Amino acid sequence: MTSVVLRITRNSNYFASPGRDIVKNNTSDMTSVYSAIAAPTGGIFLLPTAIFLLCQSGIARAEDYFDPAALEFANPQQKTADLHYFAKSGGQQPGTYPVSIWVNNQEIAQSEVTFVDSNGALQPQLTPAQLAEYGVNVSAFPAFNTLHEGEPFTHIERYIPDASSRFDFATQRLNLSIPQAAMNVQSRGYVDPARWDEGIPAAFVNYNLTGSQTRQSDDNSRSSYLNLRSGVNFGAWRLRNVSSMEYDRTRRWNSQSTWLQRDLKSLKSLLRMGDTFTSGDVFDSVQFRGVQLMSDDEMLPDSQRGFAPTIRGMAHSNAKVTISQHGYVIYETFVSPGAFAISDLYPTAQSGDLEVQVKESDGSVRTFTQPFSAVPFMLREGRVKFSLSAGRYHSGQSRTPSPTFLQGTLFYGLPAEFTLYGGSQLAQDYQSWALGVGRGFGELGSLGGDATWANTTTPSGKRSAGHSLRVQYQKDFAGTGTSFSLASYRYSSGGYYDFSEANALESRNGLVDNKRSREEISVSQAFGGMSSLAISAWSQEYWHRQSRDETIHLGFYSAWRGVSWGVGYYYTQSSDRQKADRSWSFNLSIPLGGPLAESAISYSTTSGNNGRTSQQASLYGSIPRNPNLYYSLQQGYANGGQGSNSSASLDYHGGYGTAQLGYRQDSASHQLTWGASGSIVAHPHGVTLGQTVGESFAIVRAPGAADVAIQNGSNVHTDWRGYAVVPSLTAYRKNTITLDTESLADDADVELEGQTVIPGGGAVVQANYQTHIGNRVLFTLSDSRGPLPFGASVRLHKAEDEQGAAPGGMVADGGQVYLSGIPQEGTLDVAWNADNISRKCALHFHLTDTVQQGQSPVKTVSGVCQ
Repeated sequence: MTSVVLRITRNSNYFASPGRDIVKNNTSDMTSVYSAIAAPTGGIFLLPTAIFLLCQSGIARAEDYFDPAALEFANPQQKTADLHYFAKSGGQQPGTYPVSIWVNNQEIAQSEVTFVDSNGALQPQLTPAQLAEYGVNVSAFPAFNTLHEGEPFTHIERYIPDASSRFDFATQRLNLSIPQAAMNVQSRGYVDPARWDEGIPAAFVNYNLTGSQTRQSDDNSRSSYLNLRSGVNFGAWRLRNVSSMEYDRTRRWNSQSTWLQRDLKSLKSLLRMGDTFTSGDVFDSVQFRGVQLMSDDEMLPDSQRGFAPTIRGMAHSNAKVTISQHGYVIYETFVSPGAFAISDLYPTAQSGDLEVQVKESDGSVRTFTQPFSAVPFMLREGRVKFSLSAGRYHSGQSRTPSPTFLQGTLFYGLPAEFTLYGGSQLAQDYQSWALGVGRGFGELGSLGGDATWANTTTPSGKRSAGHSLRVQYQKDFAGTGTSFSLASYRYSSGGYYDFSEANALESRNGLVDNKRSREEISVSQAFGGMSSLAISAWSQEYWHRQSRDETIHLGFYSAWRGVSWGVGYYYTQSSDRQKADRSWSFNLSIPLGGPLAESAISYSTTSGNNGRTSQQASLYGSIPRNPNLYYSLQQGYANGGQGSNSSASLDYHGGYGTAQLGYRQDSASHQLTWGASGSIVAHPHGVTLGQTVGESFAIVRAPGAADVAIQNGSNVHTDWRGYAVVPSLTAYRKNTITLDTESLADDADVELEGQTVIPGGGAVVQANYQTHIGNRVLFTLSDSRGPLPFGASVRLHKAEDEQGAAPGGMVADGGQVYLSGIPQEGTLDVAWNADNISRKCALHFHLTDTVQQGQSPVKTVSGVCQ
């Protein structure tokens, strides 16, 4: 029997409205039943008769639906608006809505989508280009051949079998279900290069200004330093410059480097022209001015960057493969019967053991361990990495020659965890070739080795030939927490010169102490997650020189309940000094509580082999109730005649950059220091100030929404125009920029608080937010027949030349509608359908006539629609 639910109220003005359940059986004889029951009688109803008649409704079976006429009991002469869009569960009015788009339960994008009515349900209008952007293999389905790339269509299931769409209006989420076979096969974390945003035309400059004024007993001095990193973006091209200016008694300007670059998407590489450096993975890196084309691993999916082994195994059925490391699941997938190979693991540690579990469909489980290790240059199987550089060598020293040269390197990932690599450097008086191989040996670690041969023509015309051998080793002992992060050894024969040494021969009259051998080692040991021991050592010998360069560092660090401490030992021996430097240090930091909960005290002391000892006590942290202002107070003492010293500083970290002010004094001098840093960005909509920007960043555009916090940046807010600089984004990755709507002013609203952007390398992308700036108003609308009907469409009238969508909404109970972004004066256009007749009216309003209750930002207006 069809159920009928009545919610009875004693409000004589109306009987039913949204949220009050009225279900009516679709039979003509029940209309009189509802008319008798629902007639307002001061809250008294003919209940026995109603119950009797309702019990008979089971005689007729039909589809349940909501009776819109029940909404107008208080005003029966007013015809109900056409509400057939809401007759079905989840029904909504067609239109354009800001939504988040999910494909196979993975969020892909956020954008505005137009929905049309289809038999009472909303269908999204999509384009083939959008589907391709979402990873759908559009070309595999002939039905799309009839559409242009940007031509909208509905009913995705008509184009892709077994596909479907579902719009969750409550969460503004469009769910697309696409069969896996219809998706392009891509590595995890893959972002289609077609979605990389080249950004908007823009020019910017990062500035870092520091200065000091020092007063001594016999002299006063002032100095300042300005560092500028500037750039211009036009299309896919990026022009960059790094310059500096120094001033003490004279002013010196230095343009350090200028270059032009762009992404080459098809090659996953970067083209750069101007001042740059060669890659340093095979040969030592050198500075030059010329052209460079090199692979950029940042363009690859996270699951294809770095090194991770290919996991191979056998499944006897449709099985689930789970891969864990250190007890944590890092990968899970389903495989078909037969041999499988998993090659898209995200890079984890440089080495370790991977636990692989294969769970068959009958519940049986097999496990095995895959140990792996990698030296820094190892690549995944099938990966290619290259670099080509051509130009004039630049050492930065005036007397050193600048020969034209060509350098190329190539790496290739082979099966069985082998990586083969090599390269060449060619110049008129210098030629070198390198060849090497790296391999992982599982539990034994990974080993790499290479050999380089070089021929050098000295300034006297003599030819010198030699070779250099290098070995590298990497190993983590997961069970003990010990890591050999890098152990390296290089030996060079007496006739071997690297490219920098060869070019220095002319400026030093053929006398260069070329390197003979070099050893490096770095070891770390963790203790229970709260303490660690680190040891690093480096040593280098030279031909024709008796002494060597050596550096040793030993450090122990620990932390417990916020208290941290550490001890360190440093040893340095330079080949041009007879005596080595030895020093040790101790530091302790203790956080405070109460009103100084954001502060800490610290103590440190250092001692050297010259007998000098210094001690320093500090109080530092952020100012209470002002987390952007940091302070530091220090008092120190040093022996050897230096005596005591003291200092104080204030640092402000704001939305437009940072500022510093400090003072320091000791027995011999007084010094005042200052500094400021930030960025200035010019873009098509004006000039915006911000914090120091990175390689890729964003301009937030929310016109009129002033002082709105951006959740992606520390203390970043929109300026008085509604613009802000988000200083750092991850290139080639999805970045979500979110406005903190809690910080919106009472007269501002935004339709979509989050935007997803995917910047290309060095791009300045724009995140646009549609804002409604104006009053928040609750209108009560009526006409000659009484309150306007539920479901009538209301929109603010806008001139044809006005930008942006006009605020709008739908009439609820009693002719009420809430709108935001309303000006002080304007006109509302209202439209609805009743009895298949289109009706419309207009209301001109002045908000000076409104009533505002208490502290509520919502104003109320009542008016008669003409």
